[in-house]
Amino acid sequence: MKELQRYLLLEFPVKLKALKPKAKRQFGEMSVIEMLDHLRKAFLLSHNETQAEITSPAEQLPKLQAFLASDKPIRPGAAAPKVYSEIKGNKEDFEEMKYLLLKEMVAMLAFFDKHPDFTKVHPIFGELNAEQWLQLHKKHTEHHLRQFGIE
Repeated sequence: MKELQRYLLLEFPVKLKALKPKAKRQFGEMSVIEMLDHLRKAFLLSHNETQAEITSPAEQLPKLQAFLASDKPIRPGAAAPKVYSEIKGNKEDFEEMKYLLLKEMVAMLAFFDKHPDFTKVHPIFGELNAEQWLQLHKKHTEHHLRQFGIE
């Protein structure tokens, strides 16, 4: 879990700093601002009171959770869970969105640190513990950084 926290606190912000407001997307439909807000919503979803129902078949959950623990990336074109639309969006300017994203990430990490036994349902991956949520966030942030050419 420490390695995942290290990635989010040290590596992800450096990669995020390399992102430019007019970066061209390599895949997907989101603009840079929409992508930053999407990631902010993902961090918020992992620890706030928004509840989600599992949409994946129960027999697929072990395989989906094994994917989180693997080095396999999220494929381009993967659909966002519908629960994201229940979280209020934000359309601040580029720098403000990066700030809000990092602020939400730090709040999530602090929450997980204070509640190490926390679990919550993700609509696709099922009931996740804090470490699994961090695995998902690492994959998710890498996926969207690749979307805009940041490796």
